Amino acid sequence: MDLASTYTVFFNTNAPDDHDNSLHLRTNNGGEYNENCLPIYWENLSVHAIIKKDRWLRSSITTRKLLLNKVEGYIPPCSLVAIMGPSGAGKSTLMAALANKLPAQMDFEGSAKIGSLSVRNFENHNFGYMYQQDLFCGVLTVKEHLYFMAKLKLDRRTTDKNLKARVSAVIEELGLGQCANTRIGAGGENGKIMLSGGERKIVSFATELLTDPSFLFCDEPTTGLDSYSAQKVIKIMQRLVSDEGKTVVCIIHQPSTELLNVFNQLILVADGRIAYSGPPNKAISFFESVGYRCPDNYNSADFIMKTLSDSNKSVNSICDEFAASKHAEIVKNAISNEIYYDISSLSAFRNHLSPFWPVKLYHLTGRYLLEKVRNPTIDIHRFLQKVAIAIMVGLCYLGTVQQTQVGIQSVQGIFFMLITENFFTPMYSVMNQLPTQLPLFRREYTSGLYDASTFYIANILSFIPTLIIEPTVYTTIVYCMAGMQTDLYGYFLTVIITILVMAVSTSCGPSVPWFLHWVVKISWFELGFEALTILHWQNVTYIACSEDPDVPCLIDGSEVLDKYEFKVINFIPHIYSMVWLYIGFHLISFVCFVTRAHLNKLS
Repeated sequence: MDLASTYTVFFNTNAPDDHDNSLHLRTNNGGEYNENCLPIYWENLSVHAIIKKDRWLRSSITTRKLLLNKVEGYIPPCSLVAIMGPSGAGKSTLMAALANKLPAQMDFEGSAKIGSLSVRNFENHNFGYMYQQDLFCGVLTVKEHLYFMAKLKLDRRTTDKNLKARVSAVIEELGLGQCANTRIGAGGENGKIMLSGGERKIVSFATELLTDPSFLFCDEPTTGLDSYSAQKVIKIMQRLVSDEGKTVVCIIHQPSTELLNVFNQLILVADGRIAYSGPPNKAISFFESVGYRCPDNYNSADFIMKTLSDSNKSVNSICDEFAASKHAEIVKNAISNEIYYDISSLSAFRNHLSPFWPVKLYHLTGRYLLEKVRNPTIDIHRFLQKVAIAIMVGLCYLGTVQQTQVGIQSVQGIFFMLITENFFTPMYSVMNQLPTQLPLFRREYTSGLYDASTFYIANILSFIPTLIIEPTVYTTIVYCMAGMQTDLYGYFLTVIITILVMAVSTSCGPSVPWFLHWVVKISWFELGFEALTILHWQNVTYIACSEDPDVPCLIDGSEVLDKYEFKVINFIPHIYSMVWLYIGFHLISFVCFVTRAHLNKLS
């Protein structure tokens, strides 16, 4: 069977003729193939999950779990393909392998090619990959989200005018005009206008279409949608194939018979093997030929899923029958007759220049700051809590700051409260903040939008306003209510010290591994407390003594410092020490976070 007849067999579906014609291989005048019309094929493709179990003081145990077992297949150019199968059959693994999206913990054997090149030679902008779960920054509008993604996805040589035009074109193409200025939203935002599930799914399509990819892979794009929204999503995929010449591969979960027949090709995966590959309307006849008859008026997709969910023995039998069938022969002939495609000159496969690192950092930091401004609930609660605590502390020490022996204890108590509030609370807030950002980070990091260093530094920069405002407000309230020294120099340095204490506390977040926790015991609490004590008492020349002879008498600030064994010469070194602790802790956290992200161990 030659290549042309192979294509004819594959495209023998219920689709209209004009749609059918668009699926054949097209060449330009020079004989080069259209970049959107390249076949995907794979041979002897096996994927193992590498499971590594660490053991204390002993070598780790590594096991390999087989997910795909020497499968082969062929996806014709410019086609709409459905992948189906029971849970755990290997559907997502197969699609991830074809899209070069396998995680580091999976081992890839065999070959998977697009045209003449291995899928591993393709870059992220060549593929659009839609995950089952839609993850967004909910405070952004649709237009803002697409603009942000375009800034990180498109070639850095793209002018801002062309970038905005591309965003507008995608919005118009997918019918998102009415909700372009609506916030995407997230769960729990009751009473706020946000996108429906179907609209969020279409925004996911729009995000992937920004780079105009030749191939679009979708993981269960209709799951969780009502029938109307599901039909709308399917129509979008049909239009991408028929009008734009893209190849769309998607995992579908139990569609209706009518919906299933919309696809040009159906691939059934069971127990890591291919159970069927061919036109959807020929699948039932194949199952009947191997002894599994579909009851009358029964949903063919439900029947297929039920049959493939039975015992391993029956599944293996079906896979063996398919391997010996004419459908498998068509696949093998298509692969063996595959011709060489010269794609080196096609625009989609030329070098893509990613935006510069500072540009990515700028936009990511801007998104985090915008998220804080538009979703200020947590920050407002924390700020009000800080104000309330400051007022209570101020009331406790109201009128107690005097140049007396009792006043010494009051001043030291105030310093203790200033340091304590800016020591523990920021550390816990950072530890609670990072886990909420990890799901979106993992998605965007895996997609190649930015690296772990960009994420980490953007978080530090976006936290700077909080780092300055909270300790400044808290210190100012306590400072004024307690009646501390009123010169601007002393107040300014007091604020600087409390900011440094809070800064070091925020740098000791959850990224520091357990074996470096001893570093945290380097006490910036003591450094800050001593610095505040020196600042206040170093220039005090007189302290009134009590008339009670049994009460110790410290007559000036130098005696107070001697009592606490603090030295004036340590003031500047302590300030520098806190700065270096802030930098050092962040460097440790930065290295550990980037390493764990590279090893895909963030959870």
